[in-house]
Amino acid sequence: MTGCTRFQPHIRPRLFRGMLLSFVGVGGLMLSACGGGGSSTPAPSSDPAQFTGLLKPVASEEEFLSAMEAAYSSDADARNRSEGEAFPVAAAGGSQEDSGTSASYTTTYTQEVDVDEIDVVKYDGEHLYIVPSQQFSCCYATFTSSTTPAGESDGSQAPEQSPQPAIRILATDTAAATATQVATIPLGEGEYVQGLYILPDKDALLTVGTQNLHMGYGVYWFDLWAWQQQNVRVDYYDVSTASAPGKSWSVELEGGFVDSRRVGDTVYVVSRHTPTLDNIHYYPTTEQEYESNRNAFKSLNSEDLIPKLTIRRGADEQTRPLFAPQDCMITNEGRVSDDRSGYQTLTSITAIAIDDPLNPQTLCYNESAAGVYVSSSAIYLSDVRYGEGESLTRIHKFALGSGKPRYRGSAEVGGYLWTGGQRDFRISEHDGRLRVFTTRWTGDDDDRQDHTLYLLEEADTGESLEIVAQLPNNARPAEIGKPNEGLFGVRFVGDRAYAVTFEQIDPLYVIDLSNPRDPFIAGSMDLPGFSDFLHPIGDDLLLGLGTTADRNSQVKLELFDVSDATSPVSRGVALIGSGDSWNWSEAQYNRHAFSYLAGDNRDRFAVPVQSSGRHTDGDYYNIEALYLFEVNNTLDAGAASLDAKGSVQASWPDNPDWYGGYRHRSVIDGDAVYFISGDYVWSALWDTPLQVSGPQ
Repeated sequence: MTGCTRFQPHIRPRLFRGMLLSFVGVGGLMLSACGGGGSSTPAPSSDPAQFTGLLKPVASEEEFLSAMEAAYSSDADARNRSEGEAFPVAAAGGSQEDSGTSASYTTTYTQEVDVDEIDVVKYDGEHLYIVPSQQFSCCYATFTSSTTPAGESDGSQAPEQSPQPAIRILATDTAAATATQVATIPLGEGEYVQGLYILPDKDALLTVGTQNLHMGYGVYWFDLWAWQQQNVRVDYYDVSTASAPGKSWSVELEGGFVDSRRVGDTVYVVSRHTPTLDNIHYYPTTEQEYESNRNAFKSLNSEDLIPKLTIRRGADEQTRPLFAPQDCMITNEGRVSDDRSGYQTLTSITAIAIDDPLNPQTLCYNESAAGVYVSSSAIYLSDVRYGEGESLTRIHKFALGSGKPRYRGSAEVGGYLWTGGQRDFRISEHDGRLRVFTTRWTGDDDDRQDHTLYLLEEADTGESLEIVAQLPNNARPAEIGKPNEGLFGVRFVGDRAYAVTFEQIDPLYVIDLSNPRDPFIAGSMDLPGFSDFLHPIGDDLLLGLGTTADRNSQVKLELFDVSDATSPVSRGVALIGSGDSWNWSEAQYNRHAFSYLAGDNRDRFAVPVQSSGRHTDGDYYNIEALYLFEVNNTLDAGAASLDAKGSVQASWPDNPDWYGGYRHRSVIDGDAVYFISGDYVWSALWDTPLQVSGPQ
């Protein structure tokens, strides 16, 4: 099938009331050949002239200025604005391939076991840290009349309100399943916290804040103005005495926030910067405007274009350029002639070592970034490319270690690598090999979309990621998904990939990746409904979270036995919500809302669900609850079961019309369960979920 139109995301009505989940098209490039390559990782050439990658290092300040000038003095407008479409960037999230260690409490569910992600709620086993909730207002978010409970409420009335937004710190008592506020960290005017990190071994809390809060799940704009006059700040708080947190230092960099991850004791911040320049036409359309831009650049130097870095520690403050021109990569004209004019934004990856915060290390390049994936050893940034009849995804790999990231190579693959929500599970690294699912639109009404799996490795020579296999292929032409089925839940687990497609039924595909040069569909099964999110339980079980296919959908959980890859079977289904109500779970599109605690032969997990509808008298109702489940006999897939254990309901006894916080998180700590809805906490013991304490 040939041809491609823009992918139109399947929007379901559960994403209303400002919780609009925007999807990112992270385009992929047309595949020209498969084969070759290897798993070795030779060091890139130190001579820029010898670079064969899609990016090359800047050799001098003059070359940096020349590359930036080209972006303002030639026709790059179509690439930069993407014909007016806005696409969000990957968000953060998921859990471990082995379903997690047998810890006593849950932490933020992350895509990779050893790569932490920012979130609005963090827990260290003793204290909950909660970012104040925000409301959506057009393109950015503003705070509501933020409520900051003063102490523990008995639930008879709403906790007292505070006029100033603040991060709440609550001490937990797991024996009684209660939480009590012990401190707050007030936020300044116009300060928006994207999320938190905690380092329990250092008694530290890190906040990642911005001047503009992009809506949940990462709504990042391609238009250049959105990247101007913004800042990202990382603040470090000593919480060794949780009741008296103290700020130790802050690192602020000029640029728009894209995403962040923490690997070990290093925090990585991805940002984009559009310089604010006088007498510059940002979207030149005439030769006169191009010439005006070229003349304006004659009086500029690199510091006029490079974002600033400000470091504060106590009373000391230092400001300097975020990077030097030689810390940058630029589009390699020898490899990519259609991109020779460059881009009007600079994408930066800044590494902040917790033990050396005064010396951040930054690598930059002069292209856009609309997708982020991070493993423990590398960061991959991707971006859409529009071509004649075919749209493509460009992927750059940067190795992580001490100091700034290091460029390792690039690739272009066919189709869109969609991000946003759970869709960043479509890209994964294993044994140094990158695996990527993309979708392309065909223009054929009988089969409008095709899904392709690519496997890539670093080339033996040069700065390139080579495609070593793809599926389908000539030898294995069977498609992933039936005609017109979209790609929903995806999960890579070791040498397997699981994929759920959907139009009327829910096919679950098991793909064998044990031979990276010959992947194949090992087995599949069909069931009603579909799964947005897949969670692995050991090697033999898989949990799916999604919805039924009914008009008034119920939230659907299903336990799959995948011990025999050729013949997966269901070991149980649980439906949440009635058929005459509207039901959805934030965990369907934001993995941070899902909590999973692995045990020896019994696992526990929690899923928030919001149900709305009408009473028989015609009045509307809204129920927010955290539903508790166990997976029993996890060591014997044939005997495994999915068992419901009740729910913890969030409600105001004096306000039955309360419509919830529209932001849900949970923590399981032993037998204690904490349900965070908006700014508040409801809690109960696992075996008595109806005996609820809260709101706190």
